[in-house]
Amino acid sequence: MKFTRLRAKARQVFRRDRGATDPILVIAAIAVSLVLLVGGSFAVAGMIANGKNLNAQGDLDKIATAEAAVASNGGTTYLNWSITAAGAITGDNDSQGNKLHQQAVGFNTTDNEVVKVVAGANGWVAGVQSQSGDKFYRSSMQSTTFKGSIPAANVPTGLTAPTLP
Repeated sequence: MKFTRLRAKARQVFRRDRGATDPILVIAAIAVSLVLLVGGSFAVAGMIANGKNLNAQGDLDKIATAEAAVASNGGTTYLNWSITAAGAITGDNDSQGNKLHQQAVGFNTTDNEVVKVVAGANGWVAGVQSQSGDKFYRSSMQSTTFKGSIPAANVPTGLTAPTLP
């Protein structure tokens, strides 16, 4: 009997809709939703910028592979090469008349990136400005990718780091 009364009382308490219309709870729910929405948008923006930077670093890896292909094909020097954000390509040709992106390994850079390669008989230095605006550098002396600038010790003798916008 006591249990039946307790159950009836519990039903009365839980069937009330006061909690659903309490202004304080509604305001709190809206505030929490806004905080989560704003925080989520910042997280997404950060992930997008990081993805753009990873694409730029991947382009440096592709350049390293293509320059290695030039050297292995009996090239006497590495190839200068660049591409503007608009996609205009300039650069030296190898003995077969191919530019760096036309080597057997072939590659395409990420759209809207500025890529420059300064090369000579001793090696090469490449720079990429990602879509996020960050600059990355790599040289034939080391497989490390540097952000912002490349230390002079990692630039082959007689070369300078490419100038990016």
